[in-house]
Order: sequence, then structure tokens, then C-alpha cells
Amino acid sequence: MFIAIKIKKKLVLLIIIIVLVVIGTVIFREALREYLKISYKKFYFANPSYEEIINLEKDLNINRIDYNWTEDLIFNNKPRKIIFHHAARSIWDPEGINEFHKSKGWKGIGYNYYIRKDGSIYLGRDEYAEGAHTKGENSSSLGICLEGNFEEEEITKEQFESIEKLTHYLILKYDIYKIMGHRDVYETLCPGENFPLEYIKEKVLINIKSIS
Repeated sequence: MFIAIKIKKKLVLLIIIIVLVVIGTVIFREALREYLKISYKKFYFANPSYEEIINLEKDLNINRIDYNWTEDLIFNNKPRKIIFHHAARSIWDPEGINEFHKSKGWKGIGYNYYIRKDGSIYLGRDEYAEGAHTKGENSSSLGICLEGNFEEEEITKEQFESIEKLTHYLILKYDIYKIMGHRDVYETLCPGENFPLEYIKEKVLINIKSIS
């Protein structure tokens, strides 16, 4: 009996070691991929067809608004990153954000996408247009903002489902190599303490590997 207990302990220890090695390997692979700036789709050999990309876009049911830009947008964006933001207000529609950004002297809403609490997705600036959401990153990234203040509240289930689908779509469409929060590149609390960035990254990996 004593021998059996020792064997069981060794098996448990072995399983723990294997799990830690697997986790460590995943972390190392992701760190290496980001360091080399290799996109998700190239690193994991995900090659969706044009039709698949179109179908993913249709599934998003993206809403489009006439923002009445104060100036012509500059189309020089080459997306390599996705940067998440929060509105820092519990309730705020895209029209309100557009007017607020104009009051700051901007051309209009600075984000590329906005996701409301009910999960509805709104296009902001065109994906190829220079953004106004993250200093130093506006011509090499896509800015996604979510309605809510995630220093005080949680992301809704509907928002999470939408952000997962939208992120998956953009990663397959562009050579995105990094997804991050605003605070990762700027001194700010955005997108808030309760924003589930790491969980979103995990879902991105699961989804991208499923089509590799």
C-alpha cells in the first residue's frame, strides 16, 4: 500500500510537470512570436479564403454611421496591432463619442470600432484610416473601444462575444502580431482593471489554432 501511494504521488508530480512544461512552451512561443513581430495567421499557418473573411464580416452585423468628419481622413493605416479601450463612461453612444472627439479638435471619432453593452458593433474610422486613439500607434493599429467604465464595472457577456468575433476577424484579415490595452503603450488606466485582456488573448489562440 505504501508503494502504491508513492507511485500515485510520482504520477501526480509527473502530470504537474508536464502541464507546467506545456504552459511554459505556449508562453515562450507567444513571446517569441511577438518579439519577432510575426502575425498570428502566419505563425499558426491560418490561411482563410476570401469567402471565409467575407462571411466572418457578415456575421458581425457591423453598424455604420455618417460621422460627418470635420476634415478628410488620411488613409495611411497599416494595421499590425489591435489596441483595446474603454469609454470610461457607463453609457455612451458612438454619436456622443464622435461629438466629444470633435470638441477636442479631432476630425471625429478616433476609434476604428465601438462595441456597445448589448454587443452591437459600430464602425468608427475606416480600418485603413489613421486613427486618433493611441499616441504613436495610430497609423499601425486598430483601436477597439467598448462602452462602459471597466474600472468600476465588468464587460457584458454580449460585449465579450462581439469582441471575440471582431478580434478573430481582424487577425485573419490583417497581419496582426499583437493585441494589447491602451495602458500597455501609454500612461493611462484604459481599458480598465476589469478588462479581460488575458482571457481574450487565450480565446484568440484557441480560435486561430482551430483553423490552422
